[in-house]
Amino acid sequence: MTSTMTATIRSSTAMAESLTGLKVQARELGMNLSAWDRDGQNVLLFEPQCEFCKAFSVIGGRCVDAMEALARSVVVQNEPVIGASPLGCCLLGVPVRQRRRLYGAVTACFPVLEMLEEETFARLCDRLHLDRRAAEGTARQSCRHSVRSAGDFLRVLDLMLRHWQEIHNAQDELASLSDNLTGTYEGISLLYRISSSMWVNQSPADFVRNICQELLHVMKMDTAAAVVYAHPPAVDRDIVVSAGAPVDEGLIRNLANMRIAPTLDRNGRAALDNKFGQRVDDELAGAVKNWIAMPLMTEEGLTGMLIGINKGREGFDSPDLKLISSIGNQASVFLSNNWLYADLHGLLMGVLHALTESIDAKDPYTCGHSRRVALISRRLAEVCQFPPAKVEQIYLAGLLHDIGKIGVPEHVLRKEGRLTEEEYEAVKRHPDLSARILGGIRQLEHVIPAILSHHERPDGQGYPQRLPRARIPVEGLIVGLADSFDAMTSDRTYRAALPLEVAIQEIRSHAGTQFDPDLAEKLLSLDLGAFLKELRSPPGGAAPVLFEQEKMR
Repeated sequence: MTSTMTATIRSSTAMAESLTGLKVQARELGMNLSAWDRDGQNVLLFEPQCEFCKAFSVIGGRCVDAMEALARSVVVQNEPVIGASPLGCCLLGVPVRQRRRLYGAVTACFPVLEMLEEETFARLCDRLHLDRRAAEGTARQSCRHSVRSAGDFLRVLDLMLRHWQEIHNAQDELASLSDNLTGTYEGISLLYRISSSMWVNQSPADFVRNICQELLHVMKMDTAAAVVYAHPPAVDRDIVVSAGAPVDEGLIRNLANMRIAPTLDRNGRAALDNKFGQRVDDELAGAVKNWIAMPLMTEEGLTGMLIGINKGREGFDSPDLKLISSIGNQASVFLSNNWLYADLHGLLMGVLHALTESIDAKDPYTCGHSRRVALISRRLAEVCQFPPAKVEQIYLAGLLHDIGKIGVPEHVLRKEGRLTEEEYEAVKRHPDLSARILGGIRQLEHVIPAILSHHERPDGQGYPQRLPRARIPVEGLIVGLADSFDAMTSDRTYRAALPLEVAIQEIRSHAGTQFDPDLAEKLLSLDLGAFLKELRSPPGGAAPVLFEQEKMR
């Protein structure tokens, strides 16, 4: 179907809808109404209303043909016309215009009093083979107006037509305004939801996946997709996500990199192509009929794009461009901040790892101890099914748990024999020293309780405060168990590493006194042999950690 035919059908349908109320009102005046488009096609059917018309037009009528001819005359002359039907009814025709454009004509007919004149009526009944007496009663009830009033009725019909057109136009404008307001509201709501979800420390993949799902709902297209190019350390490799009707990832990459990227200008403006499927002849032709795209720009240039695929027959429009542009700008801000956060986070974690390794380096036998305690603590927290933010807090507490040993004399840390009471007291001060060292860093305040209590015991015999079990944070119990497990399975100045079986027995026998029994059971439920190999493997870089922002999630 051509676009011209589609437009004609649409305008004819709109014309018929706008005249439905007019048809009802005309019936109350005793007129039968019909409507015709510019080509003479009937778009509002002639339906006889009065008993006279129902009887006479069906038998001998040709009334419809007469109305069609009158409608064509109205369209040609582009002005109101008065005529007569073969039965003698009065015919009226007025043009239908919209913003000075002629769309067709409305015709109306009604039986007139002149048809009841004795000779005229007799000839009509003879011609239609009707019983004159039976037909006369019906005719007298229906013929209420004279042909002399045709001009007045024509003006009334024209006024009524304009009135109903105005009502229909107002309804259309109201519906359009409502749709626009709904679209604007949905767009604003979408921007608000995206802005509210812009946690700089969340995964870029999760962020753009959420955007795709939101765009899919608001823009009412088949598929929403996003491509984010690799940007270590924040994004190790390209991200390709989509929502809605499935599209192969390779096709999305091809569409983004080979077809869309070359068309985007350097100013970072959105673009669309509603005839894409008609112009390509490769594998994309069957999957992509039209598309809209917004580049994601940072200071470093193009970092990805948002893509909408396949939106109805009409395709994407200006409101869609505005919406995806706004969303794309928000996403670009998020990515820029996320890149910066990842760089700063990597720097901070590198500094913290270097600091803890420098502490461990004071004693060759404890080299890597802080990293291993952090990894064991994190694994235990995961087994406890803590939220991700809490898991990473516990990891950080394990990493920094011994930082206070910087204040313990080196000869004490390296002593091979039994510590004197004075030396042991110096070692027991390291949790307090750790808390004081980290106390000035706001972002680390939430890990201090675990560091301060990692040598407390459920039986109340720990240090530095000899806390009862009820007052020991679970984070401290986790780090304490991880600390002891690594100490038992590592070489120390005063002994060699214990065999794994012996370490397991030690943990089991001290569960409830030195170690929390539930945590001990969770640790022993792991494949500790494989876990030890993992702990002894070379580190793969600073592990991620979440700071204060996650508490708000």
